[in-house]
Amino acid sequence: TLKIALSLASNLGDPSGDMSVTHTAEGMVSQSEANSLRQLINDSQSLPSDLGVPRSALQGGPAASQVLVMGPDDFIVAVVSSLNRPFGSGIVTPSGILLNSQMLDFSWQNKTMNHSIPRPQNLVEPGKRPRSFLLPTIVRPSQGMCGTYLCLGANNGDRALSSIVQV
Repeated sequence: TLKIALSLASNLGDPSGDMSVTHTAEGMVSQSEANSLRQLINDSQSLPSDLGVPRSALQGGPAASQVLVMGPDDFIVAVVSSLNRPFGSGIVTPSGILLNSQMLDFSWQNKTMNHSIPRPQNLVEPGKRPRSFLLPTIVRPSQGMCGTYLCLGANNGDRALSSIVQV
């Protein structure tokens, strides 16, 4: 299931000006697409590794921050922020704020950090936002149901999704 999700997500990027990204995102939430993809899932064997799942190296270090707040009035806030490496871009503003190196989230022709194939939907372009795998997540019971709320976040590239699923 995660291989399928990551394979689909590898085709995402900034949707402004790229209809293929919008089409991919719509397909990811389509009931008919979900039914089709469900047929690929088999509890007895794994999907082939050539499915197109991006590979990223695990990089340790304090490169992300999370703020998860749950208030008494059913207000929930989940925010995950990343510097993308322990000291971000290495640039500090005059007020002392360390700036991130979000440029690393783009696919770079011949320079992709994790040695994966650069995706055209995520190549660097002026004014474009890079794809990010930060996953602030809020889980609530169905409308009108009592229960416990869950608020969590994850980072670490394409490993974030499996972390959220495991929790």
